[in-house]
Amino acid sequence: MAQAWKEILVGFLVILAIGKFWQKRKLPAEKSFWLSGILIILAILYAFFGDGELAQKIYGLRTATLFLIIFLAIQFFDFGSERIEKLKRVVLAASGLVILFALLQKFLLPPDFLVNFGYSANVSSWLPGGNLPAYHLVGESETIRLQSTFAGPNQLGAYLIVILPLAVAQWWKEKKCIGCKSFMSFVILGGLLTLFLTYSRSAWLAGACITAAFAIQQWRKNLPKKIKQKLLLGSALGIITLALVAVFSPSSREILLRHSSTLAHLERSRDALELVVKTPLGLGLGQSAGISQRFGEEITPENTYLGVALELGWIGGILFLAFLLTLLFELKKQNSPLFFSLFGILTIMLFLHPLEDTPTALTLFLLAGLKRD
Repeated sequence: MAQAWKEILVGFLVILAIGKFWQKRKLPAEKSFWLSGILIILAILYAFFGDGELAQKIYGLRTATLFLIIFLAIQFFDFGSERIEKLKRVVLAASGLVILFALLQKFLLPPDFLVNFGYSANVSSWLPGGNLPAYHLVGESETIRLQSTFAGPNQLGAYLIVILPLAVAQWWKEKKCIGCKSFMSFVILGGLLTLFLTYSRSAWLAGACITAAFAIQQWRKNLPKKIKQKLLLGSALGIITLALVAVFSPSSREILLRHSSTLAHLERSRDALELVVKTPLGLGLGQSAGISQRFGEEITPENTYLGVALELGWIGGILFLAFLLTLLFELKKQNSPLFFSLFGILTIMLFLHPLEDTPTALTLFLLAGLKRD
């Protein structure tokens, strides 16, 4: 019961949303709202009529729909700009605590500190039905990857990709409150350091893509020529420095390349793609990624798009992609910092399953579903 608090919270929100709809008798007009609703209906149909164990289908339905349900439900509420800003501050305050604990893990606490809170003493490995490892290492090295209170460093990295664009936008807004601006500075700088120390290559790539998208956006504005020249020079120096470090540092090569991990990822993605092609109707809910491992199976595409197509078939995969791209363009049109957050998560989804981690998925889609001015 204690582990289901997120589902209970979402269920309570749905009940309130139904009440709001009953009062107004009006549905949101955004295309992303309707596409997410269709996806939920499709997942429910697969849960009722698909093959597989009941428990596995329930886990699969939860993972496939929980973030969509909160995205739908929150759109029935009119919070107003002031309340939305307060909610963002609450999210960023909680994120500051996550970052603080991660930095304590690095500089103060022993590596196996989380064993005291029920985590497993197994390093870098999780057994189905067992507890999460207390810490992870980079490949075969002794370098510890930060994970804070998350299931692992990749999950923490994805969460930071959601949070950092919000923190940067909030930092620009904080003009009167010096303490608030200082705290946002900690979230940004501490978050960037923590992101680096997760050694999550997918999160690093997402961060690079976000930076590139932001740079392109700013470049298109009427910036002075001198500023553009400085941006180009700074970018070139940064790229050259990273390349030199990667070439001449053995530890950096291990961190970046990780041959065994990279090859395994490519093989799993290739096998998943072949399976998607062979099964246009999909395998059913809970048949891929972390849920399949929980039930003793080994269908792990390490790609969210392929994972959805494996479970909900070609139609489900296309609808899922259409929903995400539609929402991305809506956020872009609204000039929301969540555009960069979602863009980063879409990048990570090429390599991992960040939406299986509920703190990341619920935070992103709760905020994305809020009425935007």
